[in-house]
Amino acid sequence: MPQKQARREVQARLVETTPRANGWEYWILAAPTILFFGWLWVDLFGLFSPIPWQPLELLLGALAYILLILLPFGYGAHRLVTSFPRVFQQAGWTVRPLEPIRPAEWYAVKYVFTAQERAVTDRRRIWLRVAQGWVYLEVGAILIGSMAMVPLFFSAIEFGFGR
Repeated sequence: MPQKQARREVQARLVETTPRANGWEYWILAAPTILFFGWLWVDLFGLFSPIPWQPLELLLGALAYILLILLPFGYGAHRLVTSFPRVFQQAGWTVRPLEPIRPAEWYAVKYVFTAQERAVTDRRRIWLRVAQGWVYLEVGAILIGSMAMVPLFFSAIEFGFGR
C-alpha cells in the first residue's frame, strides 16, 4: 500500500501584487460590468433628477457613480478578497517563501503565512485596487449567476418551456 506523501509546511510572507501595465487588463476585464452599472446609474440619476439641463445631469450622475459606486465597491471587494488569502487562493498576493523550495516540491508545499505586506497606498495603488476589486466582483457575479441558472433551468422545464 503506497504511503501518503506528507506536505511540508513552509513559512512564507504575502506581498501585495502589482499588476503589469498599471492594471489596464483589470479595467478591460471589468469594463462590461462597470459600464453596465454606470449606464444604469446615470439613467436612473437622470430620471429622478430635477436638473433641467441634460449635460449637467450626465456629468453629475457620472461623478456620483464614481464616488458612490465605483470606488467604494471596487476597493471594498479588493479588501475583502485579499483579507482571506487561503479562501481565495492568494488572489492579489505574491507568496514569498522564507526558506528555499526545490522545484519538485512546488505543488506539494503548504505555505504558512506569517505576515502580509500591503503596498504603499497612493493614488495609483487605490485605482489598481479598485480595478482588481471590480474583476473580483465580476467573477463573483458570474459564479453566482451560473449557480442560480440551474434551478431556473429545472423550473422552466417543469412548466413546459423548451419542449
